[in-house]
Amino acid sequence: MFIPAFDPLYLLFALPALLLGLFATISLQLISSKYESELNRQGLSGLDIAERIAKEKGLKFKVNIINQTLGESYDPTTGTLSLSTQTAHGKTITAAAITAHELGHVEQHQNSSVLFQFRTMIVPIVNIGTNIGYFLLIIGLILQFSELAWLGVILFALATFFAFITVPLELDASRRALNLLQRSQLIYPEETGGIKLVLGAAALTYVAALFQSLGQLLYFLLRVQGISRRSD
Repeated sequence: MFIPAFDPLYLLFALPALLLGLFATISLQLISSKYESELNRQGLSGLDIAERIAKEKGLKFKVNIINQTLGESYDPTTGTLSLSTQTAHGKTITAAAITAHELGHVEQHQNSSVLFQFRTMIVPIVNIGTNIGYFLLIIGLILQFSELAWLGVILFALATFFAFITVPLELDASRRALNLLQRSQLIYPEETGGIKLVLGAAALTYVAALFQSLGQLLYFLLRVQGISRRSD
């Protein structure tokens, strides 16, 4: 990232978000590890939970087992639910929570959630626009070319917008996850607290990502505004 050495302005915007991100990451690791050692009382693996909920709710998806810790995801373009080996075969509270969260995304997709469909649709635009925007932004700042830098800021802002709409989607997926587990009677009441803690820790990482993106965007806005004033 293009940042002047020891720029206190960047630290002002970035440091709080970076600290929140660090806290979110550590919290997720600690909470996931804690409940990774706690078996769910029904002895169900992530795959068991996925199969039972799919059958009861009529959800359709393919399962892909990956060798990546906390790399779980759902790809709506292929209908593929990816679970880490640890989650797929683990019979723990963490495995149950993570699997159910991704099934929440499956439910969003198959229930035609407007926000989910919109985010899926704009993924290619955001990826291309953000990369081009970052390049234009750096070139504009280096050359002190405000028009080019402003165009870069606008395109770079797509990443912040994407992070903004991701937060409510992730919170909704966690809400659906808890409902799926409870209504399918896959967890006992005393296990609910652990499930909520795992889901909450995961959700915090998306909130942190939003603040990190927003902090960077505000910093670049001020930088570009500065060169605009000097060129007037």
